[in-house]
Amino acid sequence: MKGTSRFSFSKLFYNDKFVMLFSVILAFIIWVSLPGNSEETKYAAIKDIPISVPELGNELKVFYMDKTKASVRVSGNALILSNLTKDDIEVTLGDDFTDIESATEDKFKLSAKKASLANDYVIQTNTLDPEEVTVFVDREDQIDVPIIAETDAAVGEDYHMGTVTLGQKTVTVKGAQSILQTIAGAKAVYKFNQELTDTQNVEASLEFYDENNEKINSLYFSRKYIEADFLTVNIKIPVMKVKKLSVVPKFINVPETFNTDSSIYKISPQTIEIAVPDDETMDIESVSTKEIDLSRIGPDTTDITAELVIPSGVKVINDQSNVTISFNSDDMSAKNFTVKNIKAINVPDGCYANIHSKSVNVTMVGENSQLESMKESDLTAVIDVSGLTAGGGSVTKNAQIVINSTKDECWPYWLSDDPYPVVVSLSEKVTLADPSATESSTSSSGSGSG
Repeated sequence: MKGTSRFSFSKLFYNDKFVMLFSVILAFIIWVSLPGNSEETKYAAIKDIPISVPELGNELKVFYMDKTKASVRVSGNALILSNLTKDDIEVTLGDDFTDIESATEDKFKLSAKKASLANDYVIQTNTLDPEEVTVFVDREDQIDVPIIAETDAAVGEDYHMGTVTLGQKTVTVKGAQSILQTIAGAKAVYKFNQELTDTQNVEASLEFYDENNEKINSLYFSRKYIEADFLTVNIKIPVMKVKKLSVVPKFINVPETFNTDSSIYKISPQTIEIAVPDDETMDIESVSTKEIDLSRIGPDTTDITAELVIPSGVKVINDQSNVTISFNSDDMSAKNFTVKNIKAINVPDGCYANIHSKSVNVTMVGENSQLESMKESDLTAVIDVSGLTAGGGSVTKNAQIVINSTKDECWPYWLSDDPYPVVVSLSEKVTLADPSATESSTSSSGSGSG
């Protein structure tokens, strides 16, 4: 419409008064928005401030503190606060903490103060979090604790469990002296869920206990009041197969005719049980005693103890190391004989044995009925002349008494070391072509054999 004027915003900037007013308003807005130019008090929280622990005397040290970091609120100029860090503030335990003189566990107040050149701010009262901490203080020490095995191991039928051994016999524990003084020992604990039929090697957990067999509080370890060199240990549990062996007596100075199964004596126990390692086999069916001198067992002998000869590599169950051999003295008697039948054996070639003794007095012991029917002709005194030389003169040798009949529950008996002495000598044989042969043979005394 002709004559009508339209408003234009851009034309205002050609108006000096408008431009001046706009500039003032814009400058105010910018000034207000700049934090460095603000005088308004601001607030902020400073977090993760490490709690400082003052040094203690009397060799005391802190073993545990339930909180190691704190936070606090501060106020001040916004620009200053924006540059503050946890390094600008120190949080420490109160003055009463340094007065500690002995082991203690208690709560102590915290305090906060400025720790840098930044100063244009205020630490707000009662905003420290936490306000107090629990602290455990003690002297440091270490001890060696003995370890024992504690297991519910059981073996199956026909198996035997040997001595349990530990990979370590002691464990070193370090830490707070007052707690170490309560530790009496350690147990290597392991539970099995079935009977064992072979040797076990397992890692067992250590549990510590006091003199009343009460477990030491596990909190002491989790809080590191105390620390052990290790908390597991190897347990070896040997498991061995059980085998039953018969016991056989080993007699010496026994006639060849003697019946080792004689009813004249009994063995108790007749069998023993041994344990064989599970990685070995053993084919033996019996175990013998050490030597028993039958010639020293007389008609009045009742019980004798004989030690067993145990094969190497096995364990005798119940520690059975000997047996008892009981003789039935009511069925035994003794009888004396004058034995004239004397024979030399092992005569060297080309030699002749001269027996100078006419007879040997022998005491025989044995089962009553057999001994009663025994005759002198049932016995022979045998002399072993090996080692003698012709022309060496007469020597005395002990005779061995041989039973010529089936008297299998009888034997010669003596108490001296020289029971049946016989005087014997050797001479060279001569042929009939030798003129001196007749003279030599007629001059020999006694009887002999070649």
